[in-house]
Amino acid sequence: MLTDPVEFKHQSVRDLAWAVCSPPLISKLSASCVWPESKWFKQIFEQSLPWLLAVDEDPVQLEKLLAEQKDRRLGKYFETLWYFWLCHNPRYQVIEHNLQIIIDGETLGEIDFIVLDKVTKKIMHWEVAVKFYLGVGDTSEMINWHGPNLCDRLDIKVDHLLHRQSVVSRDQRVAKWLKQRGLQIDCCTVILKGRLYYPWQQNVVSPEKCCADHLRSWWLNTEQFVRAFDDEQRFSPLINTGWMERNPTLCVKKSYNKKALYETVSNEIVRLPLHLALCNPCHTRDRLFLVGLEWP
Repeated sequence: MLTDPVEFKHQSVRDLAWAVCSPPLISKLSASCVWPESKWFKQIFEQSLPWLLAVDEDPVQLEKLLAEQKDRRLGKYFETLWYFWLCHNPRYQVIEHNLQIIIDGETLGEIDFIVLDKVTKKIMHWEVAVKFYLGVGDTSEMINWHGPNLCDRLDIKVDHLLHRQSVVSRDQRVAKWLKQRGLQIDCCTVILKGRLYYPWQQNVVSPEKCCADHLRSWWLNTEQFVRAFDDEQRFSPLINTGWMERNPTLCVKKSYNKKALYETVSNEIVRLPLHLALCNPCHTRDRLFLVGLEWP
């Protein structure tokens, strides 16, 4: 598993480092499009480390860009982090960002990034996404990996990236439309990152075509939660922050012991599913998803 070895001071920079260095969920999926492997992300992180340290000393520009985003969804946040990295990487030039494709009044899609690689001189179509899925049943099948609120699935997202988002620039009408704007796409890159949450302490397998060193944690229901942990164990809820960075409790200061957290959930002060950082005495950190008995 790739982890950045530096504890950056600012959450925005920790998230930026995670976006760059964390391993993908899926790699080497399609011959027609690049799904980068973990070693590529490790390489670009090592190359970017001096710059990341400089940004950590003065994060104003990064934090201003993040604050300007009206869309507060995690996926948009992740995309903005990549935009910032691309804009400051000397190898790349961002030609278009969030390019809506409208032909004869019909919206055919949107391209996350069109990027010039100054080394290869190729114009690239980039799609980036971050997702968090919980596995149920036969975890070797992508269809059995669900978003915590059951509104998304791994197989659906991969299919959409593979057969819609990454190929839209190769559509004949779209290619002609881009050419009229002086753009001819040479290749595409898909980056899908995130974390998979496996059923609590079960001997299960990873989904087919998943990156071997993808980030992983556990999910469990409230009954399992009560049995699994000592009373003094403490947890920090990750409501709107801490989903990406290596040590989420750096940005989430409030924690609960097991009894207090269970009462908070039982009284519906916070709703399930609930993302948690587990605070260990040895100061290592892990994540859990706590779900209701009826989930999924």
